[in-house]
Amino acid sequence: MFRPSALIAGLVFLAVAAGFGLDAAGAWHAPLVLLPPVVGGGLALAGVAGVISRSAERRRRRAAPADGDPGAGR
Repeated sequence: MFRPSALIAGLVFLAVAAGFGLDAAGAWHAPLVLLPPVVGGGLALAGVAGVISRSAERRRRRAAPADGDPGAGR
């Protein structure tokens, strides 16, 4: 099952880790004041994606014919 919320959260944390890696290498100075908004915004976006995904999945399940329905295979 595809979970877009997990994908978004993973990408956010990878971006934060890349920023800290670049900071450690001296290639970029990552201001620590950006950390809470980036992580918080990314988690909020992941939450919204999860709610939308769950809502769409429930709607698909409701629209699907029941297993015992004789017309299900047609």
